[in-house]
Amino acid sequence: MRALAYLKKTFLENLREWKVLSLALIFAPAFVFMMYGYYCAATPSYRLLVANHDTQSASGAAGVESAALLRAWREARHTDGKPVFTIVEQSDLEAARVQVRARDADLLVEIPAGFTASIATASGKGASPARLTNHADERNLRSSMAMAMSDYVAFTQVATRTGVQLPLDIAVTSLGSGRPVSDFDLYVPALLVLAIIMILFTAATSLVKEVDKGTMIRLMLSRLKTPELLAAVSVNQVLLGIVALALAYLAALGCGYRSEGSLAALLVVGAATTLGVVAIAVLCSAFLKSMFELLTVGTFPFFILMFFSECMFPLPKIPVLAIGSHTFYANDILPPTLCVRAFNKILTFGAGLGDVGFELGGILVLTVGYFAVGTWLFSRRHQRG
Repeated sequence: MRALAYLKKTFLENLREWKVLSLALIFAPAFVFMMYGYYCAATPSYRLLVANHDTQSASGAAGVESAALLRAWREARHTDGKPVFTIVEQSDLEAARVQVRARDADLLVEIPAGFTASIATASGKGASPARLTNHADERNLRSSMAMAMSDYVAFTQVATRTGVQLPLDIAVTSLGSGRPVSDFDLYVPALLVLAIIMILFTAATSLVKEVDKGTMIRLMLSRLKTPELLAAVSVNQVLLGIVALALAYLAALGCGYRSEGSLAALLVVGAATTLGVVAIAVLCSAFLKSMFELLTVGTFPFFILMFFSECMFPLPKIPVLAIGSHTFYANDILPPTLCVRAFNKILTFGAGLGDVGFELGGILVLTVGYFAVGTWLFSRRHQRG
């Protein structure tokens, strides 16, 4: 009964703290819309500068084969129909190199004089191959990707024009649903986990304000035990976490995202991860005595969870432990990291609960560990008479 009474109390207090609650619920959906807008506004194509020295001597127009190659680059498309390259013809080589170094362009391709003539004799015995010169910046990943894709188009184009049979044929068998996946689609699982991480603030607020306002003494006099207090807070925060996750998921659906997996599996893993975040909040609250400390020192655990849980960008995998066919990595010590992996399997590859059993089990084990340490420290620091 004491736990139920405190559950009602902390739920109503969360409603009164509407600013913190609104931030926790709205932050992730707003971030989903912002990232969707960013990916829509950002050009998906590689900016390809072309210095074409292959011209017909009489008219000065581009040679037949170089014109055909330029056309092939312009017509190259991603699976969603968007162009792979934005072609800009350049006559000033030095100015083009400056653009590549400044990352205003991804790659400079130089088509030499006599390119058309080289293609015409390419199938002859002992003929010298036609040559393209790439000017790339090895410090820019987009430059390397643009070079790989432009080379592929060039090889295919030249093989088609000359009738030369390539020595290797690649066949592709689709193992997915056949639906093309955008960069935004790949980012959605991490954005959903971000909604859960935001519960760190609402959970910590529910605990720290009791210490800050001195009401923890009254709770001790009411004989409310630490496990009862934390159970009430946990139930309340898990409900908020599911709501935050649902709002972020609806925002993603509103942006055209479509899941391959089960919504029930998503909610189960999300609820377990929310409980893990609450456990971390309990651990952090044991070292905080005021709301001011929560808003300053308390932001560090949030950024640790956000960056090292791979919610912002993937991190190098540092293997720590092998369990059967599964590997436990260094940053898997954070429950949201396993959640990102599980969400990716569920949403992108259509996995069910059985397929994410390792990740779900890891989340629950970590949650128990964090709760055990957090409960002991919180009781020792804030509930000793």
